[in-house]
Amino acid sequence: MKRIIVYCFCFVLCACVDSDYKHYLNLYNIQPPKQNNFTHCFNYGCQTHQNVALPEATSQALQQLFITPVAISAQEERVKISQAIQIFETDIGALTGTKNDKHGTFRLYQDDAPSTASFQQDCIDESTNTTIYLALLENMGLLKFHKPAFPANRQPFLHGARWWHQTAVIIDTTTNEKFAVDSWFFDNGAPAAIVPLKEWKNGWRPPK
Repeated sequence: MKRIIVYCFCFVLCACVDSDYKHYLNLYNIQPPKQNNFTHCFNYGCQTHQNVALPEATSQALQQLFITPVAISAQEERVKISQAIQIFETDIGALTGTKNDKHGTFRLYQDDAPSTASFQQDCIDESTNTTIYLALLENMGLLKFHKPAFPANRQPFLHGARWWHQTAVIIDTTTNEKFAVDSWFFDNGAPAAIVPLKEWKNGWRPPK
């Protein structure tokens, strides 16, 4: 029951607070990420943290993505951000065991559930990891038109959604418009969906 209460509290907090993504990471005792040391979450609700260093090959692939060619608009940069999440998930998943994570899966916490580790990820894991990846892109100087923000959630009845869901968020620094960066709907290693946050809040799902 305690886990369920904490889980719901985080959703409510995300709905009410509009602040720096570092405040969100602090909720899970996660330090601001650095290339040589950042946290990777899995096992539902960020129960398991694994420290990771960004492989040099991954860093080079990300640099190449953003400079060949350089995005000349925020829209072009969002395409590159989506592809960057794909690179992160593929390479980090191979290091941590989450490479086999399946899309759109979740479970209800039970206090008497077996305490065995799971490499499956729910939307809390996915949005937290994506927020960390976005922060790394910012730290690497690769984002020219966006910055990472506090994750957002949508709630049943309030936002046209059938269940609680959370996503990472970026802000277009040229317009201040917010966009959802959501990888939960896809298997590990796919490009993330990036859609206007207002649309996502209204129950957006990928086309079948």
